[in-house]
Amino acid sequence: MQITEIHVERANLAAACAVSSDITVGDGHVLFQIERFAMTANNVTYAAHGVDIRYWDFFPAPEGFGIVPVWGFARVAESRAVGIEVGARVYGYWPMASHALLRPAKASARGFVDAAAHRLPLPPVYNGYEYAGDAWGPETLQCLFRPLYITSFVLDCMLAASPAQTLILTSASSKTSLGLAHAARGRQRLVGLTSPANRGFVEATGYYDDVIAYGDVGALAAVPGPAALIDFAGNGDVRRDVHTQLGDRLIESHLVGDTHWQADGGGPLPGPEPRWFFAPNVIVERVAEWGNDGFQQRLLAAWSGFAATTGWLQLAEIAGEAAVMARWQALVAGGIDPAQGVVASV
Repeated sequence: MQITEIHVERANLAAACAVSSDITVGDGHVLFQIERFAMTANNVTYAAHGVDIRYWDFFPAPEGFGIVPVWGFARVAESRAVGIEVGARVYGYWPMASHALLRPAKASARGFVDAAAHRLPLPPVYNGYEYAGDAWGPETLQCLFRPLYITSFVLDCMLAASPAQTLILTSASSKTSLGLAHAARGRQRLVGLTSPANRGFVEATGYYDDVIAYGDVGALAAVPGPAALIDFAGNGDVRRDVHTQLGDRLIESHLVGDTHWQADGGGPLPGPEPRWFFAPNVIVERVAEWGNDGFQQRLLAAWSGFAATTGWLQLAEIAGEAAVMARWQALVAGGIDPAQGVVASV
């Protein structure tokens, strides 16, 4: 069986190439044909943190290259594992590729985990796979939002206990930011920071109380404190502007994403030290508190409310290695329409 993978240069994320090779399915393994996956700014965050958070380790590539993880659906093309049937469709974490070879374990009616040796030390949240179902609604929405909305949901769980009166969200047009804004609205004041080009779109969603362009951070002087910054953009210059403008009124600073990963700002910041938010850790805490069923019930209830408001989304589907690489380069460059959701296949 021949498969195709998209390899990205670790030192130059915009550089990508398609590499084809033959693969053999050994005992205990299953080959999946990846049918559809989302391409969002979240994937750029995975690549930008491929080394320090080990995202490159999920799907190994040759020295100097990485395979970007994506979320979506795949079908069993060949199975040499007990209990995994050819034709079964599965949702989960895949390589940006045409196929993926997994070693399923702990199989149940719901799904399984990939027990490949190189994945055992990695966060277990990414190693679980579920059989396709309709609890989350249309598959295109699942591809685009399901992993991102889980982050929005657990962020909201954390921020619900914050004494902050105002939440300031950078990259306000990103899907994770929009999900959080919808979940938190009415509880705390919501301020979205975005590019001038995306300001109209962000305002039209109706999720935020105020929308401010990055160049107008001085307008934050009018928002009530104490405040918390939730940074989805990862632009150090913007982060410094917010910290400097708010001073002592800023009591929390959370780093979530890196849609503007090229700008680091440099040097220590005034106010609270920014802390990296790693969703899998919070998910484990919430599951321990609520139980898995309780977590899923709360999550799906919140998701249903948000999904009903996504009429602004314009869906697009692309296919083929050339189209996927072009979309990847656009994501890395930041040249994407926030109203568009792209679902792809190699």
